[in-house]
Amino acid sequence: MKIRWSYLLAGVVIFSIVAILVREIIANDGVDEALYDFAVSDTASVSKIVIWDKSPDTVRLDRKGIQWMVNGQYIARHDAIEVILETLYRVRLRNFPQTAAEQTILSAMATYGKRVEVYQGDELVKSFIVGTETPDMLGTYMLMDGYEKPVATYIPGFNGYLSSRFFLREDLWRSRELWPNPEIISTVSLVYPDSSLFEIQKEGSQFLLVSGSGNGMAADPMASQALFKAIQQAQYEGMIIPSDIVWGKRDSIVASIPVVRVIVRYTDQSEAQMDLYHVPGGPDILDGDGNPQLWDPDRFYAVLSDGRFVLAQRYGLQHVLKSFRAFLPKNGQGLSPE
Repeated sequence: MKIRWSYLLAGVVIFSIVAILVREIIANDGVDEALYDFAVSDTASVSKIVIWDKSPDTVRLDRKGIQWMVNGQYIARHDAIEVILETLYRVRLRNFPQTAAEQTILSAMATYGKRVEVYQGDELVKSFIVGTETPDMLGTYMLMDGYEKPVATYIPGFNGYLSSRFFLREDLWRSRELWPNPEIISTVSLVYPDSSLFEIQKEGSQFLLVSGSGNGMAADPMASQALFKAIQQAQYEGMIIPSDIVWGKRDSIVASIPVVRVIVRYTDQSEAQMDLYHVPGGPDILDGDGNPQLWDPDRFYAVLSDGRFVLAQRYGLQHVLKSFRAFLPKNGQGLSPE
């Protein structure tokens, strides 16, 4: 009898599940597919993406040739652009939420939702609201413009929600390259206030090491190539913005003597400058003897000539922060630093 009751109970459960699925299919039968058609099949033709919320914060991403710009002023992060375009291409319908939950979902969208507009040329091809995540954190509620029924979306093979990919902070969209200028570098100058100044000049495939007195000589090609490549690839760890505590100390930091000044000049006669300043140490930053260090050995505050105030890592600048002697020819003949 116990076995029979078990079979009967299992049959009831299976019947209930099937009934629910049938009701969902019937309820959604004939639904306009545009309700959940958020995907953009041709992301290569996307020319502009606009994201905003009720705060109101707005980010506009524009394609300019092979580059994307943030709010018409700054080069965008390549990886962030790739992620949002991939999201627009792969997003799919996960399920329709229960009717009883729709009003709660819509209320959350009204408070926390982010509106997204996608353009191809001058044509608006998609316009929708990205809401909060589903209770299991594996889907994201979205609402297509012109409809009143939210749906849950996801990316096949990706376990997580999508709302975090549509962020609004301008500084997070901006390229983290310290020197984003695509022009060819002609000269890199290094100024160490407490010791020396010199520069590496590139003439064709040759590099010239020039001391502070103006005397020049052939520079070590490997060290020079590593320097120029590092300038092209160096990125900062994070931007310091007005809401950060250290922002209030910016004036006093800039008024202090920098650790080094790096000036990069390009063949189009433009130049960009970066000043590095010490980051104070702390009780958790210890030397080899276990004593607190005065300065953080791994990070610098960096002030860039385009106005950015950022945190930079020594590791990422290891081929830039070199001494005069590092660029001397390997035969040992050369000038002494001035």
